[in-house]
Amino acid sequence: MAIGEYVNPSTGEKLFKVRIKRRSTTQPNLAIDRREQGFKTRAEAERAERKLFLIAERELVGAEQKSCLWKNLVDEWEVTARKGDIFIRDLNSQTIDDYAYIIRDHCKEWMNLHVAEIDRARAWMVLDRVEREISISRRKRLRTAIDAVFKWGILSGGLKGLTSIPTEGFKSLLKEEEKMPEILNLEQIRTLLSYAEKVDHPWYPIWALALFTGMRSGELYGLEWKHVDFENKLIYVQQNWTNRNGYGPTKGRYWRSVPIESAQVLGFLKEQKIKRGNDKFVLHHFNLWSKGEAAKILREFCVGSGLPSVRFHTLRACFATQLIRDSIAPAVVMKICGWKDLKTMQRYIRLAGIEVKGATQGLKLLPEREVMGRVVNLFRQD
Repeated sequence: MAIGEYVNPSTGEKLFKVRIKRRSTTQPNLAIDRREQGFKTRAEAERAERKLFLIAERELVGAEQKSCLWKNLVDEWEVTARKGDIFIRDLNSQTIDDYAYIIRDHCKEWMNLHVAEIDRARAWMVLDRVEREISISRRKRLRTAIDAVFKWGILSGGLKGLTSIPTEGFKSLLKEEEKMPEILNLEQIRTLLSYAEKVDHPWYPIWALALFTGMRSGELYGLEWKHVDFENKLIYVQQNWTNRNGYGPTKGRYWRSVPIESAQVLGFLKEQKIKRGNDKFVLHHFNLWSKGEAAKILREFCVGSGLPSVRFHTLRACFATQLIRDSIAPAVVMKICGWKDLKTMQRYIRLAGIEVKGATQGLKLLPEREVMGRVVNLFRQD
């Protein structure tokens, strides 16, 4: 900003001129240059300077938004998220990959648009369209991903002048019916383990430890003998493995302990220790496991054994459900399994039926003689 003096060549009068130059902090090649002159007093020039500054600022904000393409904003967000940024909450590499992929897959029509052109109408149209194309969980994921990119752009100063996110206010009209989770009852769990052990299935130790501890597939894959404390009868779950990122922290990004107080579990682990010898990992790393085929192997075995076809993650649900049915407090089960969200836990509480157990025990609707008469009839021998 500058106020200068000059002389009118025609009249010889001293006048004032104003120049405002605003350069973008995010796009160095973008600048707004505005000038006015002909002011008779410095006070007039100062008033004009303030007004001109506001005009230049608005023009710069508009120019920045128009020059920023959505695809470039997504690219910058992805790079920044991987490096870590104060304006991006801590996301693991897999989540960053998923956010970037789902945006590019379902917002293709935005890629060559300027961010300023993505208004509420465009955003709502995309969210409305995907309601008929993808599951409710993926729809929520898409909206979260879009919001994350816009929030970063606003907080980092890359999207100046933008104060709201275009997805705000959208409400889904399509509600998915909640499906009952896959689960095995106690008899089916015992059948799975006994038959797998009988036929010496190579994956038996993996399935057994999953059912004994409720650990995730990646946590079992990364479990080392140094994490098993036989003296205190605990397993310390400290790391997770994925075929995308290799070894890293657990899904919740914190370590937890799993008790192994049962004689069956301790006996199983001691046998496994003898079999594994000097290997630092508790379980063998099969090639198909490394390729993410754990669910496929389990489903094939279940079908061949006459059991319900379940995915690998179901073993974790079986563990949690059995603990709840054994009257272990849900808060304790959450700590063992590493859940922070009570909403997730509620599904297994419903499966276990502990909230309604005993509710109909005193229900008597028929006269006593009629009930007894029917019971007698059931056992009458002609």
